[in-house]
Amino acid sequence: MCTQLACPVRWWWSALQFVMADQPARHFLAGLRDLIRIMSKTLRWIIFLSCWGSAAGALAATNDRAAPQRPLWHAVWQAHPSEIALALLIVFALGMSLAVFLWRNNRLLRDLSRINREAQSSLQIAAAAFNSEVGMIVTDGSAHIQRANPAMAALLGCTTEDLAGQSTHLLRGTSTAPGTLRKVWQSVQADGRWQGELLCRHRDGHDVPCMVTIAALRTASNGLSGYVGSFSDISRQKKAQEDIRQLAYYDPLTELPNRRMFLEALRTAMRAALQNGTLAGIMFIDLDHFKNLNDAHGHTVGDQLLRLISQRLQLLIGPGDMAARLGGDEFVVMMPHLDTGEDRAMAQTMDMAERIHKALLASFELDTPSRFGMHAQSLRYTCSGSIGVALFGLVDEPLTEVLKRADVAMYQSKQDGRNLIRRFDPIAQKARNERMALSNDLNIALHNGQLKLLYQLQVDAHNQAVGAECLMRWQHPKRGMVSPVEFIPLAEESGAIVAMGDWVVRSACVTLARWATDPALSHLTLSVNVSPRQFTESDFVDRVSRILTETGARSQLLRLEVTEGIVLQDTQEVISKMRELCALGLSFSIDDFGTGYSSLSYMQMLPLAELKIDKAFVSDLTTSERSEAIVKAIIALAHSMNIVIVSEGVETQAQKDRLLALGCTLLQGFLIARPIECGELERRVVSHHSAPALVAP
Repeated sequence: MCTQLACPVRWWWSALQFVMADQPARHFLAGLRDLIRIMSKTLRWIIFLSCWGSAAGALAATNDRAAPQRPLWHAVWQAHPSEIALALLIVFALGMSLAVFLWRNNRLLRDLSRINREAQSSLQIAAAAFNSEVGMIVTDGSAHIQRANPAMAALLGCTTEDLAGQSTHLLRGTSTAPGTLRKVWQSVQADGRWQGELLCRHRDGHDVPCMVTIAALRTASNGLSGYVGSFSDISRQKKAQEDIRQLAYYDPLTELPNRRMFLEALRTAMRAALQNGTLAGIMFIDLDHFKNLNDAHGHTVGDQLLRLISQRLQLLIGPGDMAARLGGDEFVVMMPHLDTGEDRAMAQTMDMAERIHKALLASFELDTPSRFGMHAQSLRYTCSGSIGVALFGLVDEPLTEVLKRADVAMYQSKQDGRNLIRRFDPIAQKARNERMALSNDLNIALHNGQLKLLYQLQVDAHNQAVGAECLMRWQHPKRGMVSPVEFIPLAEESGAIVAMGDWVVRSACVTLARWATDPALSHLTLSVNVSPRQFTESDFVDRVSRILTETGARSQLLRLEVTEGIVLQDTQEVISKMRELCALGLSFSIDDFGTGYSSLSYMQMLPLAELKIDKAFVSDLTTSERSEAIVKAIIALAHSMNIVIVSEGVETQAQKDRLLALGCTLLQGFLIARPIECGELERRVVSHHSAPALVAP
């Protein structure tokens, strides 16, 4: 019986072994193979137990023949115990084996289901990626397109059917540099991947900039099956980069290169000139009185002029030259390719400067807006420019030196009267350098106590001292005494004159407060020069009032000297400030009368207490009838308006006698006394009360 059972099992096992040899069936029959193995072992135990049971049954039948009658199932058991046990064991084994088989296949089914779900998800992701906004193509090993997604077709302006079967050479942009694609494919072959920017050709002919990624597809045996490429349109990014570059390197109003781009181009031109042994030229152009146009017609009209000038410059310059706007109304032109000879190069640059100068003098048609937002009329405007010319490339030098030379030449053009062309002059540069150094020193002169006051006496017709004028002097630590003619204009330009003027007012008030305790000095007045820049400060009246309060000086003895140029500013504001100061007790004097604005209309409006005749008229008084007539007219005008007259620059006795004969009230000049320090002035006034003693020997 055991042999009969073992043979079918071995045959079944052999059949399963043959089936399992097939690769696809392995996964499906894995559980069944385990089941057969378990059943084989189980049957061997059943055969062993059945043999043992048969022997035991025969022995039990011999011993129990005389026993009483038993139930039927007991009789059957007694008759076939081994067969029943074998059957029960087989049923139990088959049940257990079936349960194990079902459990194993259920787990395998779950694994297969999970793998299937993951595969479906991967396929969905791949399909979504292929149909995304990024253009994608799949090619064969010969780089022929097998499939393209709709995004790729839209990027090229065609359909997916048009791309199918086409060579990838179809994608090459018209502006692609020769050899670019060859390098791309070499990189793909060597590294299996390439990424970078390429130009793809649109169906209508223009190029589309794309960020491209190309990857090689390989089989399990490392064979090449094709390529996959992704294409992203970066036109917007390129446009944004170009806009950023435009803002960074170009002037938005005139569309000319700005200062930043010009400096980079100038640096490049300097290196090229040194390497090639050639010269280059540069010219600075500054429009004359451009502010007047803005003030009269508004900045919109001024912007029109700047745009038109930029257009003319672009038409005049050569293909290798550059015109740029540095800011405001300043332009610059660079000519990087000139002759090797200095004279010839300068002649070429001057020729271009002359052409630009003439182009600026030609009239411009400007639209002037009306109050209703419409163009009321066309304005024909003629402007001029001050041009400075310089060369570079002779030596290796800092970039700032090149710019400085052209700027110095342009500044010299303005100094000489504007609307001129000036070459760089080393002497002019030296003068400007000294001027700048002096201006820097002036900023610290007040804080370091380098400034001091001198006083020049004023006397009446009887040689009695009535006051003095405060004169500021600068004792430079290296230059020595610096003339006011040099540093006062610098102080005006830099704004340092405001602090310096306040210092003079405070010093004069301190002196007046001290003189008030001395009967011989208490009647003297002090005159202080006030610059237009200082007078126009909004808090000038408050500062003077505060100084008077802090020092305790008598305001009636303080006189502020202003020039006629102050009337050129806001007349109503000037009159208002002067009246406020007069209310404090101060008085005003017009200095250098007759040399400035000289309008009689302001004489009746300004609260003046004194007129000072300029020394230019006094010096020619005895030799020029016209000067005498002018002095006589000024004195007559002052007397008629009850204003005190002071003659400056009295240096000879003849001038003094003639002024007194014409009715001059007060005298001031070297004949009376030179500017002296406060201590010496006080000693002279206190110790000598007679006029001869006050006259300089």
